[in-house]
Amino acid sequence: MKIIDIKSDYNHILHQTAKVIKAGGLVVFPSDTVYILAVDPTSKKGVKKLLEFKNRWTGKAISIAVLDKQMAMEYVKLNENGKSIYTNLLPGPFTVINKGKAKVVKGIEAENGTLGIRIPDNKYIRDLIKILKKPITATSANLSGRTPNYSITSFLRPLSNKKREMIDLIIDAGNLPKNKPSTVIDATESELKILRRGDLITKNSKSLISNSEKETEKIAEFLLEKNLKNNSKDKKPIVFLLSGDLGCGKTVFSRKIGHLLGVKEKITSPTFVIYNEYKLNNKNKINIFLHMDLYKITTEKDLEEIKFLDLFSKNIISCVEWPENMGEKMLEKLKQKAKIVSINFEYVDQDTREIKY
Repeated sequence: MKIIDIKSDYNHILHQTAKVIKAGGLVVFPSDTVYILAVDPTSKKGVKKLLEFKNRWTGKAISIAVLDKQMAMEYVKLNENGKSIYTNLLPGPFTVINKGKAKVVKGIEAENGTLGIRIPDNKYIRDLIKILKKPITATSANLSGRTPNYSITSFLRPLSNKKREMIDLIIDAGNLPKNKPSTVIDATESELKILRRGDLITKNSKSLISNSEKETEKIAEFLLEKNLKNNSKDKKPIVFLLSGDLGCGKTVFSRKIGHLLGVKEKITSPTFVIYNEYKLNNKNKINIFLHMDLYKITTEKDLEEIKFLDLFSKNIISCVEWPENMGEKMLEKLKQKAKIVSINFEYVDQDTREIKY
């Protein structure tokens, strides 16, 4: 068993990892959620070693990680539900189950012929898959029935010498953030089923469920990262239009976006001043976070007085609460200048919100 720090020589380490996996080896590797056990799912030697390590029988499925939708379609048959999820939720902390194509070794697909696919939002895994030009397994690095691991120390602690000897390589990325394992979605039927709850819970491919402020913040982080990547070529200002009743989480969402962008000071609701502008200095080259509340706006003239459209320059990200008050004409003008992300917050019950986007 060899342990290597991933930061020591990144490219060399990835090629070394790929070589071990190609030879049927078992690798512990960091992901966007927890440490995973990575083997080539088309290698009998690798899958056999993985199943023996996990004490798993061949009927219990093991998810695989792929680079993109195109690679996923080599291994699963996507129905309309599946296609929609891939478009709207991935990459992200989700495992999506569809009918498999029997392109993997026995023991990876479930007894009913389904297969779970991940497209992690994780540079390490994506770079590794690019080198391999094929998927890797993405099951959590733990013994069956044990909790997932966020550090190599916690992974190794309960292992017997026999189990340690089964590991060919460990890639150490330090302590990972305490994210839950991925949400598992069964997309084989017309109605989605959540088989395991992670940090993000979906009702359908275009909405997420929040039961707390913390979960709303997780959703804000997910949607910010997704839209920053999607907007990397256009470089337009990104405007989140946040609709919904009072107290449904719009300001919680806005605060989290601001803090993720690097706002240090306290972010308060700008209801009485219409907007607050926060200057930034961050790796995404975003200069300003604009937090706007149009609750008291009644006419388009009110917006013209504050030179509304001039506020949206290229290097800006904005959260606009109560966007319906700007009117259709002003909204169309804004769409010409910015990438618009419309998000609607709806009460499901007293404690639960459905966030549609």
